[in-house]
Amino acid sequence: MKVTKHFVSVGNRRVHYTRAGAGPAVCLLHASPCSAKVLREPQEVFAGAFTAFAFDTPGFGLSDLLPLDQPEIEDFADGLAEALSVMGVEQAATYGRHTGASIAVEYARRHPDRCSMALTDGFPVFSVKAAQERLTKYLLPIVPSWDGSHLVWLWYRYRDQHVFWPWHNQTLAFRADTDAPDTEFNHRGVLELLEAGDGYRIGYSAAFRHRGLEVLPELRVPVCFGNRPGDSQHRTMAQYPAEAWQEEMPRDPLAAAAVERQILLRHPSRAEPPAPPMATPIAGRSTTNYLTIGDDQVLVRVMGDIHAAPPLVIAPHVPGSSALYEDLLRALDIPAISFDPLGHGESDAGAVQSPEAWATTLWQVCDALGVKQAHLLGHNSGAATVVAAAAARPDRALSVLLDAPIALPARLRAEWADRWAPDVTPSWDGSHLLKMWHMRRDMGLWFPWWDRRLVNARKAEPRLEPERLQVEIREQAKNPRSFAPAWRAAIAWPLLERLAALPHRVALLSAESDLFAQCLPAAAAMRPDAAIHRHGDTLADRVAAIRAAMRD
Repeated sequence: MKVTKHFVSVGNRRVHYTRAGAGPAVCLLHASPCSAKVLREPQEVFAGAFTAFAFDTPGFGLSDLLPLDQPEIEDFADGLAEALSVMGVEQAATYGRHTGASIAVEYARRHPDRCSMALTDGFPVFSVKAAQERLTKYLLPIVPSWDGSHLVWLWYRYRDQHVFWPWHNQTLAFRADTDAPDTEFNHRGVLELLEAGDGYRIGYSAAFRHRGLEVLPELRVPVCFGNRPGDSQHRTMAQYPAEAWQEEMPRDPLAAAAVERQILLRHPSRAEPPAPPMATPIAGRSTTNYLTIGDDQVLVRVMGDIHAAPPLVIAPHVPGSSALYEDLLRALDIPAISFDPLGHGESDAGAVQSPEAWATTLWQVCDALGVKQAHLLGHNSGAATVVAAAAARPDRALSVLLDAPIALPARLRAEWADRWAPDVTPSWDGSHLLKMWHMRRDMGLWFPWWDRRLVNARKAEPRLEPERLQVEIREQAKNPRSFAPAWRAAIAWPLLERLAALPHRVALLSAESDLFAQCLPAAAAMRPDAAIHRHGDTLADRVAAIRAAMRD
């Protein structure tokens, strides 16, 4: 079953969702602090009979927060209605788990003409005392720490909410009636917490303030309250009024999804939804969409009118993503494009990690957008991407700008490629995240980072702000199995020799603090005709250098 990813613009708010199947619409809404990714299994089951939409609710995944200081569940339900209107979905059934269950029920209550039914998987029911305890003790802030120790805290915080309920009451009386999550599940959950950041408490807290069972007399469409053995809300089944429609689902999630699909078929929505719209521009930020290239979806960011003049295409450093260049796209304020290469960020997985493969995607993105020629800018490993792209299609590359390229002499490439990146396959204890954190941190202190002798100490002021590192690690950890292969490909690639052969105008840039600033002299020696723009560490400094390089 093919599940596709989409963005839609709802006013000034970006909404992200996935879609699968055909038939009447059903909207799947996740628990906090997750995203639509956690609903993949029931979505695929429902897609056998429905057009199944799974949304990142506001503030989670890739969806923007609601423009409210303290949104309530009612506001989340109205936000769903707004998104469905833009998508052309007149009516839908709703299905939700925990926080998502509250939103699903509120949507049915507030928008009965647009809801055929609601089905819950663990509708939150709390006493006033329990709700207050959750609001004061359960939702602790996420504070990045210089040593990355907050990543370990997040790992076990997320794990233990499946081991104890609530997670902070760690005694036998509060042990959960379920298995501990597996490593991949836990890795996904930690990344979703990092995506939401400390704002995870906004949507999460709304569920604890919701009226719960008090809304039942106000419901005008069928609502089935499902609960599964092993779930924290299963024990609340006795609290429902006799007239409530309750179902005890199978403990196994896939078996439960099959039963849930049959329940949803009792009250299907009207008509099949139209084809998904593309996200439209939002002032002051890039327009983000997925492009279908072959069998894959590639996330693409577009700024300005890319057909008014040849745009600047920014190839991001990988492992990483175009999300790390969003501020640069905004600040440049020129027609520009960036993208997530396959196997990185939010693009689909890529079978091959190499500059040639990334360059192929670059030109495929341009083809899909109708861009014939472009200026190319590559940062760190992205420099190899644009050199490979210019070499493959010299007629389409108008200029080549290399921002702190990974340009190593031949004598170092093989050894450094083997040593540069550790294996960061998710581990049961979360230690892979600490490997990534301290590798990145040490890259700011030594060159090469693993040879920590004084002779290799970097002389530039290091950029080690925990908030900065957290965003970088979050984006790199989205695809941990691409991490080491991408690094090996970038370090081993003969950029200097390929750069020498380019017929294009070349400019070289770097901030003094950039992790590969020390490679700039080698690139300059290979291209003595290149303009060189060293700049400060601020975003304004970087923008000024890029603009100057494009004018040269």
